[in-house]
This record gives sequence, C-alpha cells and structure tokens, in this order.
Amino acid sequence: MRNIFSPDSLLIKALTLLCDLMYLNILFLICSIPIFTIGASATALYAVLFKRIRGKDVKIGKTYFAEFKSNFKQATLFWIPFFLIVAFLAADVYISHNILPEAYRFLQYPVSIALFIILWVTVLVFPQMALFNSPTRQIIKNSAILSFVNFPVIGMVFVIHIFLFLIADLSAKAEAIVVSVLLFFGIAALAWFFCIFYRRIFIKVMGSEFPEEKESAENGELLDGEKDPDDDLPII
Repeated sequence: MRNIFSPDSLLIKALTLLCDLMYLNILFLICSIPIFTIGASATALYAVLFKRIRGKDVKIGKTYFAEFKSNFKQATLFWIPFFLIVAFLAADVYISHNILPEAYRFLQYPVSIALFIILWVTVLVFPQMALFNSPTRQIIKNSAILSFVNFPVIGMVFVIHIFLFLIADLSAKAEAIVVSVLLFFGIAALAWFFCIFYRRIFIKVMGSEFPEEKESAENGELLDGEKDPDDDLPII
C-alpha cells in the first residue's frame, strides 16, 4: 500500500501527469481567447510537453509563459495568415456543400483537397517552433517534407481528430461529452500523445537526442523560454 502512494509509483505519476495536463489545458485556453494568440499558445504548449517528456522537472506556469513570450512573434506571424487562409477555404467548402445548388457542389472538392494539403503540411510547424531556432520559411519547408516522409504518424493525427469529430456528430450528448473532455484536459492530452511521436521524428532527423537548452550564468540551470542558437533542425 505504501508503494502505491510513493512519488515514484505508477499511480502518483499518472495523477501528476493528469494534473499537469489539466493545468496546461487551462493555460492554453486562456491564452488562446484573443484568437490571434493561438499560435503562440500552441507553441508554448508543445515546448512544455517536450520538456516534460524528456523527464525534466518543469514548472508548468513559469515555463509556459516564458515559452509563450519567446515564441510569440514568430508563431503569431505564421498563425494569422494561416488562420485566415484555412478559415477562407473552410467557409468556401461549407458554402459549396450547404448553400449552393446541388449542381455546383462539385466546387467543394478542389477546395477541400487544398485545405487538406495545407493542414497536412503544417502539422509540424508549431512543434518545430517550440524546439528549434529556425527561420519560419525553413520550418514550413521542413514540416511539409517531414509530414509526407512520416505519413503514418501524421495520418494517425488526422484520423484521431476525424474520429473525435464523428463521435461528437452522433448526438448532442456525445458532442457535449467530447467538448467537455477537450476543455477539461483533452487538448493538452492529445498534444502530449502526439509529442511522443513528433519527438521521435525530430530525433531521427537529428540523429541524436535534442541538445540541451542553454545554461544560466548564475547557477548553471536550464533557462525556460530560451533555446540554444545552435538548436536548429537541419535544412532537409
């Protein structure tokens, strides 16, 4: 019985992870309220989760806001045009499918394909921003290449999202359950699960473990929100 409640027990580790995911979920939702900050929020979320998966003792709140601040400009400059393009294409698909006469519904197919490709090739953009000091153009290029090279992983990400959407579409009750779980801890939990696989992708490209963050001059400890200038994913 004592072993069950020890800090190293599987139960305590699982409960600690759940609490961290709930906390991260709240931070992500609050910081995403202005909409234009979702990119920085997602990048900060991935950054904290990558550190945690690497077994680091992470101060969730402090690290999240440090990463949010340090990645805000790059993530936001990518997110705003990305969001506008995706929103425009999604609205086009909706109008073609639900408003236009049936004879014109074929117009939704090329737009749907374009929307799918854009979402597919940008899946790894924010995880890269969370880890590497790379120009946005290089990050987008690497994301596009890695997303096709690692088709099974990215396919799994899409299948899980589509599955959740289909479950929510079954009934009002099912929708309420799915939304409640996502708002409670689900967004962070999904990101944590995906980070496990994203990390393997980046390790395979770099040929080793991630480089450590730079050390502070004061005490040699890792600085939150800072990445080594040499921590750059190679141009693929």
